[in-house]
Amino acid sequence: MNRFALLGLCFAFQILCFSQTLPRNRDYYASAYRYYLDAKNDSALVYLDLALTHPVDSNDHQKKIETLLLKSRVLGNLTFFESAMEHALEAYDLSKKEQLESLVVTSLLDIGKIHFLMYNDSVAEQYLLRAEELAVAKGYEKELMMTQSALAQLYCVNEKSEKALDLMTKSLEMAKQQQDTIYIIQNLNLFASYYTNLNRWANIINPEYQRKTKQYLDEASRLASASNIPMLILPMYIRYLRYYRVEKNYHEALNYANKVLDMCEPTHYAMLIQVYDHLVGIYAHLGDKNRVIDSHQKFYNLMRKQSDYTLHRSLQEMQVKYDVKEKELEIVRQQHEIENHKARRRLYASGILALTLIVLLMTCILRLKSKHNRELAANNAVKDKLFSIISHDLKSPAVAQKMAVDSMIEELETHGESQSLTERLKAFREATESQLSLLMNLLNWSSLQTGRMAYTPIAFNISETVHKAVDLYRVPARNKNLNLVIDIPDDCMVVADKQMINTVVRNLLSNAVKFSLPDNEISISVTCHEQSACARIIDHGIGMSPQQIKNLLESGKNISKSGTHGEKGSGLGLIICKELLEKNGSQLHISGDGQKGTDVWFYLPKA
Repeated sequence: MNRFALLGLCFAFQILCFSQTLPRNRDYYASAYRYYLDAKNDSALVYLDLALTHPVDSNDHQKKIETLLLKSRVLGNLTFFESAMEHALEAYDLSKKEQLESLVVTSLLDIGKIHFLMYNDSVAEQYLLRAEELAVAKGYEKELMMTQSALAQLYCVNEKSEKALDLMTKSLEMAKQQQDTIYIIQNLNLFASYYTNLNRWANIINPEYQRKTKQYLDEASRLASASNIPMLILPMYIRYLRYYRVEKNYHEALNYANKVLDMCEPTHYAMLIQVYDHLVGIYAHLGDKNRVIDSHQKFYNLMRKQSDYTLHRSLQEMQVKYDVKEKELEIVRQQHEIENHKARRRLYASGILALTLIVLLMTCILRLKSKHNRELAANNAVKDKLFSIISHDLKSPAVAQKMAVDSMIEELETHGESQSLTERLKAFREATESQLSLLMNLLNWSSLQTGRMAYTPIAFNISETVHKAVDLYRVPARNKNLNLVIDIPDDCMVVADKQMINTVVRNLLSNAVKFSLPDNEISISVTCHEQSACARIIDHGIGMSPQQIKNLLESGKNISKSGTHGEKGSGLGLIICKELLEKNGSQLHISGDGQKGTDVWFYLPKA
C-alpha cells in the first residue's frame, strides 16, 4: 500500500481524536475540519488560513496548536511537505512553551509522519520513538495507541513484519479497551495492508493471506459505513481495488476504481495516481489497449501536475527571496535619503564636523549597497539557472514520453496487435524515471540555494548505504554490460547526515554508469581507517578534463553532457554532491585526464 494513502488515512483517524475539543459554535476551524473529513483539502486549507488569521480567542493556545496540526496534515495530502513540516514544528514549539504535554506527543507524531511521507524513514522512526517514550512516561494511553499505530505503518512498509505485527496487535487491543471505533478501523486496515504486503513479492499468491485481507477489510468496512466520512472510506476503496485485482475479479476492481474517481477531488494527486496505476494493469489483463494508453496518459498527467505543484512552490519561495532582497535594497536607499536630509540640516550648525560625518556615512552606505547588489546578482544567477534547466533539460524526458505514446498509438492503428507494447511501455517508464531523477536533483539544488535543507548528523553504516545505492543501478549497468566490482566491508560506522550522503552516493553512481563505455567495469569501495572512512568510485568512461575538474571544485561550475548511450543530464549532480559534502564538513575529490575515466572519492569521520 502506498505510504501516501496510509498516512492520509492515519491523519484522518488522528484528527477525529480532536473532535471532542471542537467548539459548539460554528467557527472557521470547525468548517475546515468538516471539509477535511469530506476529503476536500483545498476548501479545508482556505478555512484553516482564516482560522489562523482570525482566531476566536487569541489566548486559546490549545486551539491554535490543533489548527496548525490540521493544516500540516492538509498540506501533506497536497504533497507540500516543507510547508507541512513548518506548521508541525511551530505546533511543537508552542506546545512545549505552553507545557501542553499531550500535544507535544501529537506534534512529534505528526513530524515523524511527514518525514515518513518524504521517505526519510530513519528520521521518522526517531521522532515516533520519542513520541512513544513520552506517551509511556506521562501515561497518555490514547497518544500511545496513536504512536504505536504509526510505528506499525512504518515497520510494515519497511518489511519489519514481526515489529509491525506486534505494534498493530497492541494498538488494536488498546483501541478496543478504550472503545475507540476510529482507531479500531485504522488498525483493522493496517492488518489488511500487512497481509496484502506479505503477498506483494510472492511468486504464487497465498490464498490464506488473501482471505485474511478480505476479512479485515470487511470488518473495517462495516464500522466505517456508519460514519459516512469520505476520508475514511476512500483509502478503504483503494484496498478493495487492490484486493479484487489480485483475485482477478476485474469487474469488482473497476467498480471500486470508479467509486474513488467519483469521490476524489482533482487535486488529490497521490490517490488518483494510485487508481490510474491500477487501471493500467487491469486493462492490460483485459486486453483493452486503448484504455491502457488512456489510463497511462492520465497517470503521466497527474504525475506531471504533482511535480508542477512542488516546482511551483519552490519557484515561489525563490521569487519571494528575490523580492525581499529588492525591498531591502529599497529600504536602504530610503534610509540613505533620510540620513542625507538630516545631515544637510546639521551641516549649517556643525560645519566641518558634519561634513566629515556625511562622508563616513556615505562610505558605509555605499559598502552596504554594494553588498546587497552582489547578493541580488547571485540570487538572479541562481534563478536564471533554475529557469534554464526547467525550460531545456526537463523538456527532453517529456518529449521522449510523448514519442513513446505516439509510437504505441501508431503501431496499434496500423497493425492492430502489437508484440512490442511491453517494450514501448518500458521506454515510457525509463523516460519518466529520467524526469523524476532530474526533478529530485533540481529540488535538492533549489533547497540548498534557498537554505531550506536542514543538516541532521547521525551515526549510520555507510557500507549499507553504498550497497543500497549499488542495487538501484544494477539494471542500468547491466544494460551497458558493465561489471560492478565491489569492495565494501560489512560494517563501517560514520557520523554525517544520512539522507545527504545517500544523495551523494546515488549521484556519483549514476554518473559512473551514465558516462562509462560499454563492456567496462566500475569499482565501488569503502575503506575504514582509524579516524575516517573513504568511499570511492572509479569508472573507465569518457572522463573529465583537468580544467573541468578545476571549474567544478573551485567555482562550483559544471557543464551538462550526454551519457555514452545518449542519456540526458542537467549538470547539477556533481554540484549537489560538492555542496552536500561541504555541509557535512567533507570535500569532493576528483581525478581524471579526460580520456581514461574518472576517480571520485570523499572522506567522512568515523562514529
